Amino acid sequence: MFSTNKERLDSTLKAFAPIMVLVVLLAVLGWIQPSFLSFYSLRVLVGESSVLLFLATGQTIVILFGGIDLSIAALASLASVLIALSVHTAGAPGLIGVLVLTTGIGAAQGYIHARAQVPSFVVTLAGLGLWSGTALVIAPATIPVLAGYPVVGWLNSRVFGVSTSFAFAVAALVSIMVMLRWLPFGRYVYAIGKGERAALVSGIRVVRVKMLAFALSGLFAGFAGMEMVARTHSGHPTIADALLLPCIAAVVVGGTAITGGSGGLGRTLVGVLIIAVLRVGIAVVGLDPGYEPLAYGIVVIGAVALTIDRSKITIVK
Repeated sequence: MFSTNKERLDSTLKAFAPIMVLVVLLAVLGWIQPSFLSFYSLRVLVGESSVLLFLATGQTIVILFGGIDLSIAALASLASVLIALSVHTAGAPGLIGVLVLTTGIGAAQGYIHARAQVPSFVVTLAGLGLWSGTALVIAPATIPVLAGYPVVGWLNSRVFGVSTSFAFAVAALVSIMVMLRWLPFGRYVYAIGKGERAALVSGIRVVRVKMLAFALSGLFAGFAGMEMVARTHSGHPTIADALLLPCIAAVVVGGTAITGGSGGLGRTLVGVLIIAVLRVGIAVVGLDPGYEPLAYGIVVIGAVALTIDRSKITIVK
């Protein structure tokens, strides 16, 4: 009885810890710089976090089954280049074509990982190099978007004072939350994360589930690239590359275990806000921006240490 109550208490603390961290960060920064808590500042903060939210959503789906996608940021950069080139000549069909392509790339990586039994970090590390190199070959420099910009430009607007891009990112996240909560796919993802061998024995089509998870990761990489084009009026071969570590940090600091089987997208949303506030906080405190990667590294190590399932540390996925 005592053990059960203790487990429930630990679970509750883990669930609410990210929210407490977010509140404390906001309070501290508001004390240091009172204008930080103004409606305008918070609105800008939310708007700036939409790209990270797209990437973290895609990353969460893969991490939930115990994998990781190291190529998601590079694929987003490639998507920005392809979108900048395609909307100029093909408009909306060109944009849809790029999103279909990034989804297909994600599915292909998932298939290689699951069918060939190659660890996901190896497959996606190779993908990181491949998609980065492809983007640089296609466009060594920035590609401005003039004609066709309205196809993505709607993301750069506001509705009732709220960033359209952030509203779209939250809507997409909620759609996947519903899928994970109410469709068999969600149960299969968590089952694989808790124990892939047991899931396979129980009849779950592991290859198909992993392919779909990686396909969704590819789709959200495409969404991130689309938002980048809307924000900068251009595509660039490295525009999203620096967001790989922050997107992983957002997932784990939100409380999703890097070993899979535990966590969720609601926690990722809180994690994204924590990382966004942390990024702004570094500037508010007056630290050099070079400290950002150091902060992310510390956050990742600390969050992983708190959420990792140590019974699975010998299993390589």
